[in-house]
Amino acid sequence: MSHNSSSSPLITRNRSDSIAVGEGPRGLAINQDGSRVFVCNYISGNVSVIDTRNKKVIRAIAVERYPQNIVLAHGGKRAYVTNYGSSSVSVIDTKTYEVGHVKVGTHPWGVVVSRDGKHVYVTIRQDKEWLAIIDTRTYAVSRVRGLPSPSISVDISQDNSRLYISSTNSPDGPYQDALTVISSKTFEVINIIKTERYPSAVSVSPDGRKVYIVGLDAQKLTVLDTLSSTTRHFDFVTYEGKIVFGEKNAYAVDQTKKEVVEINTDTYEMVRRTPIAGAFEPYDMVLDQHNRAYISDYQSDEVHILNLA
Repeated sequence: MSHNSSSSPLITRNRSDSIAVGEGPRGLAINQDGSRVFVCNYISGNVSVIDTRNKKVIRAIAVERYPQNIVLAHGGKRAYVTNYGSSSVSVIDTKTYEVGHVKVGTHPWGVVVSRDGKHVYVTIRQDKEWLAIIDTRTYAVSRVRGLPSPSISVDISQDNSRLYISSTNSPDGPYQDALTVISSKTFEVINIIKTERYPSAVSVSPDGRKVYIVGLDAQKLTVLDTLSSTTRHFDFVTYEGKIVFGEKNAYAVDQTKKEVVEINTDTYEMVRRTPIAGAFEPYDMVLDQHNRAYISDYQSDEVHILNLA
């Protein structure tokens, strides 16, 4: 991954198991104890719930059109699902599986919940309102105007004070391919930082010191130092999902080579590649506390399980 390194990452060949889910699985979420994985099935319009102990789907929850991304909150008691084709976010009670829907704006995509659980932030593309905010107590929705360009992904700082929003625009747009940093209190723009082409996903590191921005079209990774506001750019893989953080290193899916790549979080080098056996079009991944990866496969309608320990 480093421009200055000539070493090749170690390739580890682990066998993966697969679980059949709905049609077109994309975004994933995993609960805190790793016992449940929730899968957005983009084509079939539902969310599969996987019991990881017996590796079976125990529920298919109908949502709305084209569920894209999902996040768990309130100790895993609620799931929030962006429905790209229905201008809505589905709210799922993960115990009863009851579902409600909140209209947020055109083409909702990215989603994150505030650290205190009081607000859900959703990237949308509606009349220059690029961010919707759901009050989790009342389900009232407000929207933010004045952001520089249509937004894609969003994450929040560990201290709950800043939102990091990736965006792209037409080639003649004023802020093509950027990360916008805004206050989560006033929604004022703090900084606009250029990224690589099509910043598809934003991930804040567990210590809050770094923000990882995946440049899908450029096959680059931009790393922002949150203290100095400086960035570095590295060669990367084709990946649409967020960077996933393990106990020591970080992980991503190489969608072209159908592998999970492990990233050293000190040097940002790719130090290991693990093939995903039987994968056709791996899309997104989550990781449990035992370093087992769950990877959605959009083409095969499966979730693969890969031991990365």
